[in-house]
Amino acid sequence: MRNKGRVRVQLTGLGAERALNVLWKKGVQMYHVRRSRMRGVEMEVAQGAQKTVEEVAKEKGFRLAVLNQGWGRKLKEGLKKRWGLALGVVLGLCLSAQAMLYIWQVEVGDAGKYAGEVRLFLMEEGLRPGIRKDKVDLKKVQEALQWRLPKVKWVWVKKEGSKLSIRLEEGISPQETGNETGNVVAARNGVLQRLTVFAGTPVCKEGEAVEKGQVLIRGEEKGENGEMVPVRAEGEAIAKIWEQKAIRMPLNELITKPTGREAERLVFLTPFGNFTFEQEPDYLLYDRLYTISALPGAWLPFSVAEERFMELSGEWQQRNLEEVMQEAQKAAEEALIRACPEAQNIDKSVKFSMIDRGIIEVTATAVMETDIARFGNTP
Repeated sequence: MRNKGRVRVQLTGLGAERALNVLWKKGVQMYHVRRSRMRGVEMEVAQGAQKTVEEVAKEKGFRLAVLNQGWGRKLKEGLKKRWGLALGVVLGLCLSAQAMLYIWQVEVGDAGKYAGEVRLFLMEEGLRPGIRKDKVDLKKVQEALQWRLPKVKWVWVKKEGSKLSIRLEEGISPQETGNETGNVVAARNGVLQRLTVFAGTPVCKEGEAVEKGQVLIRGEEKGENGEMVPVRAEGEAIAKIWEQKAIRMPLNELITKPTGREAERLVFLTPFGNFTFEQEPDYLLYDRLYTISALPGAWLPFSVAEERFMELSGEWQQRNLEEVMQEAQKAAEEALIRACPEAQNIDKSVKFSMIDRGIIEVTATAVMETDIARFGNTP
């Protein structure tokens, strides 16, 4: 049984396991240490040592999260004493949760003369009370109604709890007007290379650095009497832009191997949390395997997981620097392409830097020319 006065924390970041050695040297006692998602580690420490953990996390650049604030343990102890009541509450909540997966009310508002047409559409599409929420594609319903009712300006389709709400606004769709006035602004930061004006008045010059949202072409022109009249600005703004992505990668890796020690426990899985009457083993490092089986009564979203813990011993080893640099470069370039797909076929520069004695940072940069003009009314 875990002692009182402890707090469970999570360290996240590349090479977060390195923090274990630092904390150990500072005299911090760690319990129930295990790996977690997002390249991190979880552990329990005394509440008095939490400040030391925070300082180490800040110093080494790791993200720190406190996973328990004390109420979780009290809840588990209460459930053990009143398991019958807890089971009844869980069953009731599960039934309520199951009911929340469905639409029980369909509301059509502000439809005016189109109310009958909208309800006929809903009937034809099977959108009636009792349908599962995941069967309702809001975007498709909106587009279908806009196509069916061409004289409607706007269609709102929204799920509000167990209610499907549909609102209409009569008029002509803004895409059909074509006479809205306004400016052309920059969609991103860059250096202007070429500005072609189709309508409006240019307010920037070639070679000028512009920021996102800055007006490039003002929506006004001189009229027959020399007065400025509002127009819809149109044009093309070719600018040189820079995109960067940085990746950090550790030069050391933890090599683990099984010690032969194992432990097992059962965990009950529900939509409102996981419950168990057994604690995790006091292994510093371990792998975990589990098998999930449904409980009797398939209509209930309950299952039980049989967890198996296998203790591991770990040893830090230094990786080949050239391999790490190649891997980091590839990761940085892939991250850059995900953030900016147009950089895929453009030459990319890479910069390596050592930010710590065990971490290397790689920055991939792409320079490209693209049209940053976007119609908008930013002043």
